[in-house]
Amino acid sequence: MTEPGKTDVVTDVTTINDQKDHADSTEDTTKDTKLYPQLIACVIDINLKIIFLLIVNLTILSSGLSYAWPSISLLSYQKRSSDFHLTSSEESWVVSALPIGSCFGPIVSALLVDRIGRKWYLYLTSIPFLASWILIYYAKSWVYLFAARFLCGFPIGSYFAVVPLYLGELVETRIRGAASMTMGLLLNLGHMIVYGIGSFADMQLVAIICAVPTVLFILLLPWIPESPYYYLKKGNEKEAELSLIWLRGTTNNKKEMKEIDEFINHEKHGDLKDLFTIPVHRKALLLLLLLLAGQQFSGMIAIQSFSGILITNMNLQLNTYMVLLILGAISALSIGVAAFIIDRIGRKPLFLVSTYIVAICVCILGTYFLLDKRGFKVQQFSAIPLVAIIVYYIALSLGLTSIPSVVSSEIFPMSVRSWATAVANMYGAVLAVIVAKCYQIVSDAWGNETIFYIFGGIEIVIATTAIFIMPETSRKSFMAIQEMLNGKTCNATKKEELSEAHVA
Repeated sequence: MTEPGKTDVVTDVTTINDQKDHADSTEDTTKDTKLYPQLIACVIDINLKIIFLLIVNLTILSSGLSYAWPSISLLSYQKRSSDFHLTSSEESWVVSALPIGSCFGPIVSALLVDRIGRKWYLYLTSIPFLASWILIYYAKSWVYLFAARFLCGFPIGSYFAVVPLYLGELVETRIRGAASMTMGLLLNLGHMIVYGIGSFADMQLVAIICAVPTVLFILLLPWIPESPYYYLKKGNEKEAELSLIWLRGTTNNKKEMKEIDEFINHEKHGDLKDLFTIPVHRKALLLLLLLLAGQQFSGMIAIQSFSGILITNMNLQLNTYMVLLILGAISALSIGVAAFIIDRIGRKPLFLVSTYIVAICVCILGTYFLLDKRGFKVQQFSAIPLVAIIVYYIALSLGLTSIPSVVSSEIFPMSVRSWATAVANMYGAVLAVIVAKCYQIVSDAWGNETIFYIFGGIEIVIATTAIFIMPETSRKSFMAIQEMLNGKTCNATKKEELSEAHVA
């Protein structure tokens, strides 16, 4: 028999335990209820950032498609089945048309980007880009192609000035590096797409496929918010707040609003003449122009544009389009590697190594074509120029492609950076025109070996000059860099964060 009161005690204890379990269960449920929305909000926030990045970078993907287009189209127009054929002079004009058009992009963007906004300026420039692919689709002669390439050159010149600015103002500081890296990756993805479809698609189908990113951009960009920096510059605080709510996924953005407002208030507006009259700015500009000369006189635009014809002339026992695809993949991988080592190795060593290796590679290519021209049996050594051009693409992607733009963001104050970028982009475009046009002229007159030796000689001179005048800007403050440019002794060798004055 159970003792009197024992059952009541057991019942009470059981009840208390049940209540405790229920309370714990309720607490866990409450935690889960709070946790799940946070996780969902985090996932949505990350996905929105990725979507915004991809939509804006459709412009860079389109640029990659345009840059790679000549490498397969020039081969196609040499086929007997082509509707029309191009002379070597017409080929060089078609290749040169893009950099000619891109000369005007930086000028117009510098004048309009703060007037109509980053978003709508990019939107308007996408219209001539779409028109260029329509012209290529209906092309009946080289004049159509020249007009099309000129039309797409203008927006490309604008994209490389405005897209970094727009992305830098849309995303948080902590992911700006990753956002910048996506530009290089999507540029090379555009190359790979063109190389991949070149083996089976005719020029009309290529034009349709290449127009797709631009069409998507036109349809999707209106759904992306304008830069909050632009709105605050215009005094529209309400729209800036709404923009940040979209971009950050939260309504509490007072701290960032204050930081942006302070940044804009402290930003000094310089003049174009300041680049040439103030000694430190003039020295920085001359340094940037030297780096851009190294980039363009590597023969980058000419070799990429004529790469299909060039590889065909190497007597390789490989499919030309497959080699092009491999080169595109190697470039993309090399840009990814460069993003990880550029701060560890430093800008100067990377630029010098890249430039000297490019010089060696183009001289090897020149020697191969010289021996072939002199009647030597070079077919059995066709692997040598293949290795040389692969190493060329790797070296180009590791340093010469990216270092000028990185250094540009570090050596100019905000007051003149927009003008410096415009001048640099125009200068680079003019050099690209010279390289693209002279490549075909010199090759036709004196052979491929001559132009490659010229490229190699110029690169050696530029790299040697850079040894003496190029400062190392990696992990140095803006003030330390300015002191180096002024020729003062700078002991700031500690790893410092870039000051707010020169963060884009």
